[in-house]
Amino acid sequence: SKENPHIMKCVMRVVTVAQADVSAVAQMLVTKLTEILSALCQSFQNNIAPKNPAFHHFIFETLAAVIKHMAGDAAAIVAMEGLIIPPFQTVISQDITEFQPYFVQLIAQLLERRSTPLPDVYTQILPILLKQPLWAAKSNQPALCRLIKAYVAKCPDQILASQDLFHQILGLIQWLMMQKMTDQYAFSILNSIVVFVPAAKLPEFLPSMATTALERFQKLPPASNGKFLRGLIVFFSLYMAKHGPDMLFNLLDSVQPGLLEQFLTHVWAPKLTAVVHDVYDKKICQIGMCRLLCEEPRAYGFGCWDKAMDAVCKLIAESRGKAGGTNGLDDDVDFEFIMSYNNSAFVPLHNATPDKTTSDLLPDVPDAPAFVVQRLKQTATQAPQLASTIQTLAQTYQLA
Repeated sequence: SKENPHIMKCVMRVVTVAQADVSAVAQMLVTKLTEILSALCQSFQNNIAPKNPAFHHFIFETLAAVIKHMAGDAAAIVAMEGLIIPPFQTVISQDITEFQPYFVQLIAQLLERRSTPLPDVYTQILPILLKQPLWAAKSNQPALCRLIKAYVAKCPDQILASQDLFHQILGLIQWLMMQKMTDQYAFSILNSIVVFVPAAKLPEFLPSMATTALERFQKLPPASNGKFLRGLIVFFSLYMAKHGPDMLFNLLDSVQPGLLEQFLTHVWAPKLTAVVHDVYDKKICQIGMCRLLCEEPRAYGFGCWDKAMDAVCKLIAESRGKAGGTNGLDDDVDFEFIMSYNNSAFVPLHNATPDKTTSDLLPDVPDAPAFVVQRLKQTATQAPQLASTIQTLAQTYQLA
């Protein structure tokens, strides 16, 4: 059979073992594989269904492995872009949904390894990636989210240079945020904007984003502990961790006086440890909430100050002895699974797994607990009325 998954899996294994040595045959291999994919795309257009989804999966795994092991070779990345982006454009334009999630992962993988400035082809395809019909397919959503985040991280200035393009991204975020099944992707992209877009641009869109988030929050059940609440708490925390508490404090106070204190008292502090579990999200919340409680004098008078800081300290206690880890699989993972073109689930490419270090949005603060301890010491001096509370917290949670 021309579509033998065992042969293609063997090719993938050879590339994985060869690692950087694959450079000698990389262009020839990628050319051949993209030719096969182009032929398969033509089959789809002719209503001829390819026979073996696993075969095609391993083609994409092999391409991802080549990109992974050629990451340090800028010329090789450029060459692979020339071979992979054209069939990607075909798959998108002809709406070949079976291959879209795979190609989007490859483009994200290439973009993350690309030096700047980016060639025009990347900015040319970005508007297509923001179209709602493409996001309507659940199988596309995780890869599209990763790709848009890569754009924001790599070329924020190029995106901001086009007001129309930036507003399309903001419109996409609002659309995603208002839907239960996609709100996590909205916050993920928004968090990248908070980190990588210049602070001077944030006042132009933060109020509308916060208003959308609060509108959605008001529709949640009172006992909600779901992913939207987690996304909202991490978003607020990240903004304050990165840019300080002043602007967000003023923004929420302009919506309703005392709103931030109410949210902190009834939602943020009591639900923090119940909804935030990821190690990097915990870091964000520790730093962001600490900056609010320790750097904003208006927060010193909050009736919930002790409970809010206690929640931060609980996150520190939970994190002790738990390294972030990679939770990755080794390169010899067994890919035995049932695949079907009727399967709407997202199928991740193992060889395209993003570097876990990119999950840390606050790398400039390597030790969050030490950051919290330092701020608490300063606050004990600046706000003597909180000194006894801080001393109790330090003793309870053994803060050095």
